[in-house]
Amino acid sequence: MRSFFRFFPLWILLLVLPAVAWPAGTATTPALLPQSFSGWQKTEHHNGTASTQVDVVNAALLNEFGFTDYELATYERAGRKLHLKAARFSNATGSFGAFTLFTSPDMLAQEIGNGGFVSNGHVLFYKADILVDAVFETPTVMSAAELRALSDSLPAISGGAASLPEPVKYLPAQSYVAGSDHYAVGPATFSKLDSVLPVNIIGFDKSAEVAIGDYRTSSGVARLTILSYPTPQIAMEHFREVLDWLAAAKDPAVAQPALARAEEGRKPSFQGTLTLPLNPNSEVTFRRSGPMVILVSGSISRSEAVSLVQSVNFDADVRLLQRPPVTMSAITNLIVGCFILIAVLIAVCLVLGFLMGGVPVLLRRIFPNREFKHTQEVEIIKLNLND
Repeated sequence: MRSFFRFFPLWILLLVLPAVAWPAGTATTPALLPQSFSGWQKTEHHNGTASTQVDVVNAALLNEFGFTDYELATYERAGRKLHLKAARFSNATGSFGAFTLFTSPDMLAQEIGNGGFVSNGHVLFYKADILVDAVFETPTVMSAAELRALSDSLPAISGGAASLPEPVKYLPAQSYVAGSDHYAVGPATFSKLDSVLPVNIIGFDKSAEVAIGDYRTSSGVARLTILSYPTPQIAMEHFREVLDWLAAAKDPAVAQPALARAEEGRKPSFQGTLTLPLNPNSEVTFRRSGPMVILVSGSISRSEAVSLVQSVNFDADVRLLQRPPVTMSAITNLIVGCFILIAVLIAVCLVLGFLMGGVPVLLRRIFPNREFKHTQEVEIIKLNLND
C-alpha cells in the first residue's frame, strides 16, 4: 500500500497524459472524398467547416440544413480535370433539402447515389448525408457512370439519420414535374421557394417543415405545398392563420366571401377542403390532414385542385401496446426456474447441516482425546413421566 502512495504522482501522470495528447476535440471524422476512383487521382484538395467557403450566397441556407464540413478537390485523369465540391450535413434530411434547392426541372435526372441531376458538364447528386457538386472540364458519356463509382466510395450512414424528410414522401407521383420538389426548414430556405404564403405564418419557430412540388394540369402547371408540424394541434393553429391571411384580401369583393367560407375551416374537427380566392383572378384550395396543411395554387381548375389536395392524406402509425401472450416456452422456463431454485435451496441446507453437525463429529474423530464443549453449559430439563 505504501508503494502505491509512493508512486501516486506517477499514476496521475499516466492518467492525464493520454487526455492531453489526444483531446476530445481532435476526434477525426471520415474523409469526404476518396483519393482515387475510376482512374481519377486527387491532385489538390482543401477541407474545412465554414459554409461560406462552399457557397457565400447560400451560406445561411446550408446552415439551416445542418451543414457540418466540406471538401474541395481537383481530380485528374489522362489530361482531363474534374472539380468536386462535397458538403456534409448532420443527416440525410439536410443533404436532400440542399439538393432540391439547387436543382431545377430543366436538368436531366440521373441515378447517382440517392438522386442526381445533370446539366451539360455539371452534375449534382446526394448520397445519405453528403451533397456533391461535380464539374467536368471535358464531359463524356461515361461521366455519370464514373460518379456512380464515386458515390459507392463515399462514407455511408444508417438508421434514422439516413431517412428522408416525411413531408416529401407525401408528394403524389401522378403528373409530377421532375426536379420541381423543394424542401425548407427555415426562413432562409423558404425564401428560395416561389410560394404564395408569407414566411411569418409558416411557423418555423415551432419546427415546421415545408415541401412543395409542381404538377401538370389541363390549364398549365399548379403548385402543391405541404406544411408539416409536430402535432395536429399546431397544424390547426397555423391552418387558422392561413385562413385569416387569405380572408384579409384588400378587395372587398374577395374578402367578404372568403370570411364567410373560412368560418367552417376554423372548427377544430375540420378535415374537409376549402377553395378561397387568393385575388380576383386566382384561387387557392387547401385542407388539413392530421399534422399537415396542404395547399394547391396556380393554373388549375377547381375540380383538379380538389382532387390533388385530397390525394395527400396523413397516415398515422398506430401501435397497440398490450401484454405479450403467454407461450409454452414461458411456462417451460418458469418450471425449470422453480426446479433450479429448489436445487439451490437443498444444496444450501446440506452445506449448513454439514457445518453445524458434521464438522463437530469430524473434529472428535480427528482429535479423540480432546473434548469439545460448548462455551456455555446447557441445562436440560427432564420430566419423569413414568412416576
